Amino acid sequence: MTLPTIKHIRTDARRLVFELNDEREVSLPIAMSSRLAGATAAQRDHWTIGPMGITAHWPDVDEDIAIWEVLGIAEDTYLRSLREAPVS
Repeated sequence: MTLPTIKHIRTDARRLVFELNDEREVSLPIAMSSRLAGATAAQRDHWTIGPMGITAHWPDVDEDIAIWEVLGIAEDTYLRSLREAPVS
């Protein structure tokens, strides 16, 4: 089993759309982050994906969103699955 990771992010005035490595797209309201809600479109479009694709970072507003937040699961549940996943 391959764990989902963040592959790409799209934004608009109201939503963040996370494209995952398993071909799913998950969207969240920008309002979930006060920093991103107050950011300009250019600041929201300036993001990086962290090592292993498990976090997204917006350097202009110092915001981080992790894959477990995107998926709505507990951090320890995701990290436990990551540790237990077979190495391929």
